[in-house]
Amino acid sequence: SPPRESENVLFDIISNPPTILSIDTFENFTTRVFTNVPLVVETKVIYASHAVVTWFAGNEIARHDSNSYTPRDDDVNNQISVLITPMRPGHDGHGCSETYTFYNSVEPLPRMPIMELREKWIRNGGIRSGVSIRNVVTGSEENKAIRGNRLRVVTYNILADLYAARDIGQHLMYAHCGVDFLIRQRRMPMILAEIISYDADLICLQEVDASIHDGLIRPVLESKGYQGFYSNKVSSQPEGCSMFWSTKSFEPTSETDMRSFPLRSLLTRGIQKFQCEGDEFERLGRISSSQYFDAKSTLQDMLIEFERWESMDGIRQLMEEHDEVRKVYEEEVGQIVQMVRLTPKQGTGKPDKIVVANTHLFYHPMADHIRVMQAYAICHQLDRMRREGNYPDPVLICGDFNSGPLSGAVRLLLHRSVDPRENDCWRYLNEYKWECGDNEYMLDHGFIGNYDPIDQTVDTSCMDERFLDAHEDEESLEESYYSNEVDVDASTDESSNVVPPAIVLPPCFPDLVSGCEQVPKFTNYAVDFIETLDYIFASKPSDREPYGFLPIGEAPMPSDNLVKEYVAMPNECMPSDHVAIVCDFEWTKHNDRKY
Repeated sequence: SPPRESENVLFDIISNPPTILSIDTFENFTTRVFTNVPLVVETKVIYASHAVVTWFAGNEIARHDSNSYTPRDDDVNNQISVLITPMRPGHDGHGCSETYTFYNSVEPLPRMPIMELREKWIRNGGIRSGVSIRNVVTGSEENKAIRGNRLRVVTYNILADLYAARDIGQHLMYAHCGVDFLIRQRRMPMILAEIISYDADLICLQEVDASIHDGLIRPVLESKGYQGFYSNKVSSQPEGCSMFWSTKSFEPTSETDMRSFPLRSLLTRGIQKFQCEGDEFERLGRISSSQYFDAKSTLQDMLIEFERWESMDGIRQLMEEHDEVRKVYEEEVGQIVQMVRLTPKQGTGKPDKIVVANTHLFYHPMADHIRVMQAYAICHQLDRMRREGNYPDPVLICGDFNSGPLSGAVRLLLHRSVDPRENDCWRYLNEYKWECGDNEYMLDHGFIGNYDPIDQTVDTSCMDERFLDAHEDEESLEESYYSNEVDVDASTDESSNVVPPAIVLPPCFPDLVSGCEQVPKFTNYAVDFIETLDYIFASKPSDREPYGFLPIGEAPMPSDNLVKEYVAMPNECMPSDHVAIVCDFEWTKHNDRKY
């Protein structure tokens, strides 16, 4: 054939086209996809100003130009896909898009009896009658406005995947729960659905895996209008606490007002600045030690403050005289406390600022004396932080205190003092050692491993009998404290002359009130342990405290019979071994005379 004439071929060459560098979503598109649980995709781009994300349910466009989508009931059995297009001015991203599909089809949210139990309370607690749990889960804009001058607070130990996954092979704590119900791809979206359903102003979470915070909780709550931060324990374990606040209720907060403190340091720094291990804090992403102190403080101010907190002397003396206490508190425990200073959006009876603390105290059943010292240290630091303004700010203290209502820590927070002869928090002062936390010791002493897989029952004798009659009201609880006085000499090792100190909160610290009018029968229902461990405490207004909080309601708690249907927690319908505490407060001023 004759040779062809040469042809001109034109190529459209684009320098540095918009490019997607990375795409992040929980479990890399392999999570279980439930109705009413938001999905979030986060992208990083180069040579682009932004990325447009289009969501598809089946073959239909479900949402355009948003990094989040909440599957609906009519999406069930469909797969969710995303089309991600990086763009910049002058380039519409044509030819640069990428498509991804979630592996699992949309399913109805599994039945969650605790959410069902609380649906009516959510409606009647200020939410317009007739709002369904679905609308609450998807986040009604009207809810907070309807609640008016109220503040809703949630504290929730969500059971770290670190511990749930570790137990899958050991069968020590959760042998009653099927593996399919323990995996994070199912548990964590259920937990998130519950958290969102409460439509809270403040959310305090404990036992949060760093990866779960970064990959699921933070992205989803940010998409729902929350701001927050995470603090890892001072340990090699990648879990800690997360705190979030609604930007509908509070002004945006700077990072300098979000702080984390290792509890091991708060009792040892004295009147000198704490020199933290900077490399360790940098690795864990915490704030620098220079931010731990009010820049306006002078040495004289610190001396005056130190004198007011006189029990600090007794605690430090105990640690100097008792090597094991010092070792456990200063070298072994890795608990932290988060604190944030928030500016409420304007309203009647609101202060300029509030300070919120979130913590998870040491766990061991024999270490009540460690926890009461941790609680005192938290109050001390909280008092410092709340005095950074023109007048002391009101406070909220939330968390898993690993302490029953008769414990030293709760006694201190609600009644301001712990004397060694009126409370048994010092009972194991000279018996407890760090090695008591080994699995072998815990098994030998019946702290774990009590589930009978044949009868599929829990030995409820692990519930403290002295506590069973102390749930009705404050008066009976007070009687329980004083009816269990401890003979310090009898409970102390003969080889030791160490005398436990009295721990007293000074007058400069406000009186606290529990967000729950009645003490819950339990907040933790595990195979080996049934107890109330989780609390929300709020400061009360007084002559010295112009602002405070008035508890006005709490979400109903499940009965033990409800949990027993599934043996214990977690289970197929209850994704954590703890029950979330949800309390409503009213902003109050001292002259309102509501107390």
